[in-house]
Amino acid sequence: MMPRFLSRDFRLLQLFTRIVEHGGFTQAQAALNLGQSTISTQMAALEQQLGVRLCHRGRSGFRLTEEGERVYQAAQRLFAATADFQGEVASLRGGLAGDLSLHVVDNIATNPACRLSRAIERFTRRSSRARLTVTVDVPDNIELAVLDGRCHVGVGSFFHHSAGLRYEPLFTERQVLVCGRKHPLFGKAEEALTVESVSRHAFIAHGYAQQQILDVPPAGSAFHMEAIALLVLSGRYIGYLPDHQAAHWVDRGEMRVLLPAALGYTARFEIVTRGTGLRSNLVEAFVAHLHEAHLLPRVVSAIA
Repeated sequence: MMPRFLSRDFRLLQLFTRIVEHGGFTQAQAALNLGQSTISTQMAALEQQLGVRLCHRGRSGFRLTEEGERVYQAAQRLFAATADFQGEVASLRGGLAGDLSLHVVDNIATNPACRLSRAIERFTRRSSRARLTVTVDVPDNIELAVLDGRCHVGVGSFFHHSAGLRYEPLFTERQVLVCGRKHPLFGKAEEALTVESVSRHAFIAHGYAQQQILDVPPAGSAFHMEAIALLVLSGRYIGYLPDHQAAHWVDRGEMRVLLPAALGYTARFEIVTRGTGLRSNLVEAFVAHLHEAHLLPRVVSAIA
């Protein structure tokens, strides 16, 4: 049986997660302000306490063992639960305090309908003791992070609602199909374009969504809008981008929107939080600021 878990072990777990997130002992030295021998000694102490080998290190590089991966995921849940506890206790003394983790999808800051920055400004002004961390990720990973407690609030376009999560509509985004200036379709007359003719060209799909508009087998996929933009600019592919992002290149003559009425679509962006149990006061306050900033009623779509 593992010995009682002490505060020193908690600090060692924090060290371990920082090493994992930096990709190894050497890479973590500067961030941790520790020498490699000190890091090695402390990691050995953690492995001895847990009774398992957490990682392989040496000339072949840094790599987690299966046990190390499980400990890393469990540690993330532990830290999230600890932060929730600290926030709840702080709220009992009056005011809002604690850590709040917000995960969002990429390239939404330029969407005029997205008012996250306004919500953040109001939240941090009224909750000065709260510590906000923002992470950019893909929708599937955001949902997983909310489920296991690493993320308190997520914002994205979620194509399939997951059981145990709570979804609330926030804003919309128009997606348009585009090609680059070097693509054969760029110079075609508008009247010469049809859905059938456009569908014959190599198409890059969103890696995290089943495309419902252009019903063709994709030539490849990308998980970030920036990656899709790079592939489209190569002139070899067509792909979907948010209209506010595509406008940057369309205005400069580097991209063209293809059949916007027939092939464009509207994506709904939602808040996602845990659906089981009560949300912390800190999460409730932030979600309220999100709705206030976007001037929406508190309509909830939940799958329990």
